Amino acid sequence: MQNKILKFFLGINFFKRIIPSIIRKIHFLKKNHVVQLKGFKLNLSLKNSIERKIFLESSYEDDKISFLSKSIKDSDFDCFIDIGAYIGYYSLYFYKYKNIKKIISIEPNKDSFTNLLKNIYLNKFDISTYNFACSNTNGLKKIWFSDTNKKSGSSVLDENDFEYIKYNDDYKENRDYRISKNDLIYETVNSKKLDDIVSINNKNIIVKIELFHDNKKKIFSS
Repeated sequence: MQNKILKFFLGINFFKRIIPSIIRKIHFLKKNHVVQLKGFKLNLSLKNSIERKIFLESSYEDDKISFLSKSIKDSDFDCFIDIGAYIGYYSLYFYKYKNIKKIISIEPNKDSFTNLLKNIYLNKFDISTYNFACSNTNGLKKIWFSDTNKKSGSSVLDENDFEYIKYNDDYKENRDYRISKNDLIYETVNSKKLDDIVSINNKNIIVKIELFHDNKKKIFSS
């Protein structure tokens, strides 16, 4: 019921900007909410800007989901590999596709990985999960975030990178802004070569991975 009321007000231009602010400030709205989406359930924290957006709109990155759906629908796949699975939206969404034999979810951030496991358990889906960052080497690496309440995307920051990062954030009113490397939040994670974990020889697979190109986040599949 709360979701329906909030959606109604979101349809009014005046309320579009103030409702996220209201949710952030009203204590009982901050708690986690389970929502029914497109064939699966998702446990969402309304303190998180991305999860709050999913809660209000009952969708997430529809254009990218549509792109992947078109790539998947006409072939049979041994595996769908979700690299940077976050809380599992893509993995859970494509689990219903009967032409995909197996779903593998990979998420390096510890908090996001915990929430990923909760969402898989919530749906009783059989999805293989791994808590590491994909890399060309095995070992420990530092990944960075710009916000502790928004960890859907992360990257390894090279020490030789420039002092300020031009960052694009779809969930902020001023989407393009600059961040000093000193203001970033870092986390040390395990990194592994995907070939050491998943056998892909002679298999038809599709991979979802988010890459930063020209400081813009994009979805790539192969």
